[in-house]
Order: sequence, then structure tokens, then C-alpha cells
Amino acid sequence: MERRTPSAVTVRPYRSEDWDAIARIHDTARLGELRSSVGVEAFLTLAETHEEEGLFDGELWVAEVADGAGPEPVVAGFAAFADAELTWLYVDPARQRQGIGRVLLGHVLEADDSARIELTVLAGNDNARALYESAGFVVIETKTGKLAGNERFAATGHVMEWHRP
Repeated sequence: MERRTPSAVTVRPYRSEDWDAIARIHDTARLGELRSSVGVEAFLTLAETHEEEGLFDGELWVAEVADGAGPEPVVAGFAAFADAELTWLYVDPARQRQGIGRVLLGHVLEADDSARIELTVLAGNDNARALYESAGFVVIETKTGKLAGNERFAATGHVMEWHRP
């Protein structure tokens, strides 16, 4: 697969006018994530899950890139972080494998001074797991339980941890 790198990725705090973009990104990316793990039957939109899953409980950032179609950059991904945990990281599927997720992850690691950061990645989401491992995260536990946000479904997740050097 061709790896295209955008000329510049900018990370900034979320603004309310970003909602439509992050909802679209989440909803399209989440389907792919579930397709390779729990199954698309477990899909719920960001609008249905953001409150219960605490999207706004901590820091929320968006990644912007110039798209060439206009003078304004477009939102290409987002990440949320609360209580030493990366709780959300999604990149627009049309822009995946361009370094946007890596930039967002790097921003999270630099923005917080926690000695240890944790996240959970669904089993089967191999691209996300590879990204996290390339940044130094290691699997510390694999557990099966209810899928966060849609507890009607069982899911297996890898709890990963990163330690500040």
C-alpha cells in the first residue's frame, strides 16, 4: 500500500465546530475497527457513545492537514486523553497510513508528564497495535469482557502501557 505523507500535520485543541468532522471520522473508522475485531453489528455512532465513554472528560485534540482543495486545513483525526490513558485515537480512513496517527500519538505523549500512559486496543486492530508498539507501548494484559460503549457485545482487548524514558 502506498504511504503518502501530508506536507504538514497540525495538532490543536478541539473546538465545538469540529464536531461534524470528528463524528464522521469516528463513524467511518470505527466500522473498520469493528470489522476486524468484534463485528460491525456492535457499531454505534460517536453521537450515541461520546457521553458514556467520556470523550470530553480530559484533553481532546484534532489533527489538521492541508487538503489542497481550499485554503483552510481539514480535520483528519482526533485523540483524547484523560487520567494517564489514551482513550480515543481515530484517523480518517481516507488519510490513514500518512503519519497522522503517529503525530497525534506523539502529541499525547509530549503533552502529558505522566510517567506511565495506558490504552486498550481491540484484538484484531493490528494497524493500531503496530502504531502503538512502534512508539514503545507494550501489551501488559489481554482481557475479554463487554465492549466499551456497547456492552451487549463481548470484546477482547490488549491493555498496553508506555513508560516515559
